[in-house]
Amino acid sequence: MQRRSRDRNVRAFEFMIRNEKKIRDAVEEARANKGGHTGGTPTGHAFISDPTAGEAIRNVEELSFVEIEGGGRVEWPERWLSVIDAVRAWCEPFYLRREILRRRYNGESWTKTCAEIKISRDRYLSETKYREILRSIRSYALQCAAQVQVIKVF
Repeated sequence: MQRRSRDRNVRAFEFMIRNEKKIRDAVEEARANKGGHTGGTPTGHAFISDPTAGEAIRNVEELSFVEIEGGGRVEWPERWLSVIDAVRAWCEPFYLRREILRRRYNGESWTKTCAEIKISRDRYLSETKYREILRSIRSYALQCAAQVQVIKVF
């Protein structure tokens, strides 16, 4: 189990990246099941007379929240997914960033990481480079999250 950050925004990002698949599935399900009233009322007022146009509008509108499997409500899931995609794209060209992101947030335990890269627990936990890279990943993620307005800086 990884240590929890004291920063609630970092904890929010880490929750989102650890539950990325559940969020993507929930968004896909919400998009597929999103129906709506397209007919008129008894008084003759129509909501949307063209069901195709109504569906197109619903597909363009951003989802304000989804419920994920296991209980949990994610506000602005598509914005969070864009943050995760941006962080992954930022880490991709650099081997160490990519590996730390993959290993830390895909649920891999520190024991498995230590065994695979052949270092001791003490070195893993005290490795300055590891902490520096993790800090830069978190910092970039928070910048992206602030940019799309899913976290508050102040």
